[in-house]
Amino acid sequence: MQAVEDVRLVTSEEFVTDLVCQLKLSHFEQVKLADTFEDKRFARAYEMLVENQDRFGLAVDFSLATNPYHGDSSTLREAIYALRDRHIVAINNPRLKTVEFKVDEDDANYYLDHSSIPRTLMAKIVEEVFGTDPAPDDERRNTGRH
Repeated sequence: MQAVEDVRLVTSEEFVTDLVCQLKLSHFEQVKLADTFEDKRFARAYEMLVENQDRFGLAVDFSLATNPYHGDSSTLREAIYALRDRHIVAINNPRLKTVEFKVDEDDANYYLDHSSIPRTLMAKIVEEVFGTDPAPDDERRNTGRH
């Protein structure tokens, strides 16, 4: 068991920031939250973080579970609003349907370099959950690519 001082706390805002930054560096420009498709992928990314927290000395301080009735995650939306306030993302519609990544490559690298979450873990999560093809959501759904 690791000493308490060796464990790094991870908040939802840090996790979503890291996901957005890693997605941006993987040439994704936005996510669409019009339905629950992306919420489920963010929830899977969260599950991978939790599965690896002991290995990397992390203490995950939030839940990114999706609502069983609506399929969306209020924690994800709250984190996205916090990222909007820091100009990392832009929300160009009132119902949070499209979230554009505004962070540039230098800032994305800065955030990832200074994160509690190892870059290697974030890269693995993005590759496994979001893939390497930033095809439009409709095309991904129609071709079965996830």
